[in-house]
Amino acid sequence: MEEKNPLTNDQIGEINVLLNELKEEQSNLSEQTQKNFKVIMQKLMKMQEYNEISDMTNQVFEMRLSNIEDFLFRLEGYIRSQK
Repeated sequence: MEEKNPLTNDQIGEINVLLNELKEEQSNLSEQTQKNFKVIMQKLMKMQEYNEISDMTNQVFEMRLSNIEDFLFRLEGYIRSQK
C-alpha cells in the first residue's frame, strides 16, 4: 500500500508535521495565557489593596472634616452667644 500511494504518505507526513507544530503552538499559547492571567491577577490584587487604602484614607479625611465642621458650628454658636 505504501508503494501505491507515495503522495498520500507524504501528505500524511506533512499533516503530522503540521499537527505537531499546532500542538506546540497551542502549548505555548496556553503557557503564555497562564502567565498573563497570573500577572493580571497580581495587578487586580494591587488595585484592590490600593482601593482599600484609599477607602481608609477617605474615611479618616471625612472624620477630620466632620470634626472641623462640628468645631466651626460650635464656634459660631459661641460667637453668637457673646453678642
